[in-house]
Amino acid sequence: MRAVGKSQSAAAHPGWERVAKRGRIVVLLVLLAIVAGCATFRSPSPVCLAGAQLDKSGICRNQVTPQHKIPFREGYSAEVTQGFHGYTSHKEDLAFAVDFACEEGTPVVASRDGVVWSTRGDSNVGCSDPECVEEANYVVLDHGDGTYTSYYHLQHFGALVQPGEQVCAGQLVGLCGNTGFSSGSHLHFAQSNLAGVTLPVRFEEARRAGYAFPLPRATYASRNALSLTCDDTDYSTLPRDAFAHQGIFLEKRLPTVLELGQGLAGQRIEGEYRGRFPNITIHRRAVGSDQWEETCVPVDERGRFDALLPWAPGEFGAGYYFFMITGSDAECGSPGWAWSYRVRVDRP
Repeated sequence: MRAVGKSQSAAAHPGWERVAKRGRIVVLLVLLAIVAGCATFRSPSPVCLAGAQLDKSGICRNQVTPQHKIPFREGYSAEVTQGFHGYTSHKEDLAFAVDFACEEGTPVVASRDGVVWSTRGDSNVGCSDPECVEEANYVVLDHGDGTYTSYYHLQHFGALVQPGEQVCAGQLVGLCGNTGFSSGSHLHFAQSNLAGVTLPVRFEEARRAGYAFPLPRATYASRNALSLTCDDTDYSTLPRDAFAHQGIFLEKRLPTVLELGQGLAGQRIEGEYRGRFPNITIHRRAVGSDQWEETCVPVDERGRFDALLPWAPGEFGAGYYFFMITGSDAECGSPGWAWSYRVRVDRP
């Protein structure tokens, strides 16, 4: 009887139905206003966490990087002793490095096809103090797409390849060791970009439910079978916007390896500068030196510049150099910068 009474009451007063309908509409409008308010206060430029990039729709998405294989011979069980953002030493530019446990002399192999960028194998010094950080033996491979992989703490004479050598995935590149800033034999492995900042590396062996990042204290059985043949890898190049943070946009990509013969006068660098200074300056410094060599180039009224950059043998011998381009004032003074690209000079 109570249910019937309620039904009759509603039928007897149809105005209540209109009121209830308006009420539902008001509630809906309030909810929409709340959502709109949240959208209004959402930051127009969200800051993405490490390892993520902002896409065109304003959403932070994890970086998708090339997939690698565990850098040990097929069948080797590799334990991750320190993963991404590790408390001990994987911070800042090294945030996405990975440490693998391995005994002294364990073969270390290429995680992916590449060309050897740099090596060191003459150190026999290692300790658990940061003062030993520069004493590590290593191999660095360039994968031709703007990414590099580094294999650090190799044993004395444990770097088994040379710069310029093409290596295939699974090919022996070094021997596990304990040189540099290291408290025990292990391999420090990292994938990095042209600026030397580490990137989240994905391993085929770690892939599970679409998640291929290595986890701390996990053990992965290597599937890194030796590739008997692979295509030659071209060295990575600096993209046209490599110096965009300095307001400089290049006419074309720049090589990171300069093969300078006796008859080569210099390297042509053209582009556009969109900053406030009247000049641009090209900065070069040999790795291991504290002296910068600077070439100041005027910018025309359209912001264009054209420089023939000399690499004289007497001043720039074969080796590795830090390289940066900035705007500069009338006296060719430049603002500071936090990091530099690296280029290599090869001479016959």
